[in-house]
Amino acid sequence: MREKKLKNKRVIIFYDSDLDGITSASLVRRAQGNATYKYVLQKQSEPFPKVVGDKAYIVDVPLNQKTIGSLQNIHVSKIVWIDHHEPEVDVQSLPANLELRLNSSSPSAVLLVQKYFGLNDEISKKITELGTKADTWKIDSEVQEWIDLLDMYLYNYKSNSWRWRFIRKLAEGHFEIKGSLKRKLEEFKKIKENEIHFLLEHTVVREVKGHLVAIGLAHPIPNASESADVLLKNTNSEIQIVIKTGGFISFRRSPTSQVNLRQLAQLFGGGGHEKSAGGRLGREVSPEDFMKVAEEIFKKISGVLP
Repeated sequence: MREKKLKNKRVIIFYDSDLDGITSASLVRRAQGNATYKYVLQKQSEPFPKVVGDKAYIVDVPLNQKTIGSLQNIHVSKIVWIDHHEPEVDVQSLPANLELRLNSSSPSAVLLVQKYFGLNDEISKKITELGTKADTWKIDSEVQEWIDLLDMYLYNYKSNSWRWRFIRKLAEGHFEIKGSLKRKLEEFKKIKENEIHFLLEHTVVREVKGHLVAIGLAHPIPNASESADVLLKNTNSEIQIVIKTGGFISFRRSPTSQVNLRQLAQLFGGGGHEKSAGGRLGREVSPEDFMKVAEEIFKKISGVLP
């Protein structure tokens, strides 16, 4: 469907931190045009913060008890929620000003956003392609470059203001990475290589009830999806579990696996898809603690794995 652009209106965009979430936010901005924007980086396991505006878009953020239970914090005339995660709560009784556009069979959230707004121009198609390839792990050299760029900003800046510029630049169709930014990115890739080496040094592989499981410890970079891909390629495991030193835990599986990873993530207060999910350990994990934590995870998932 096509919506009227909200000129001089206050538009709030809640989005996830990965490339699918950022490209989804970019398409919302591209569709809405000249408005005043507030961007909210929304963690899946936290309630929505209190905000005031004219309209809100929630993209690539799952429906769970924390998010759906805090909708009253969003003070706008209308909320549009577009997502491709399986809802974790009943969606029968919802606020009258909420429009839900959910499709858990969609490969990405950005594809749903594109369809919602009816954006078929070349720039919108390119934005959609970037986000969809990233979220389905069909990573070519161009998508990898954008993932590396996201990781570089995440590594160098604590403020989220760079994300806002990132969203705006994508919405305007600036896809080329060049000049000093390209040079900085090449320098960062060397740092990232060292972090991948750290991950592989802190990896343990074990068979659990007939499933080959790899657990690795990673710093904030590489991101969880890329870390899982590194584990898959280097261990040929069926299930990849990435522990972030900050306490986040993520789950991925090989293309041939049928294990429901959302059930594993729920053991750690999380959720997600059958193919990819995440949760929290509730504490930071140091290299010295890694083996002890890995043993606890192996024991915990053995009670759920078929």
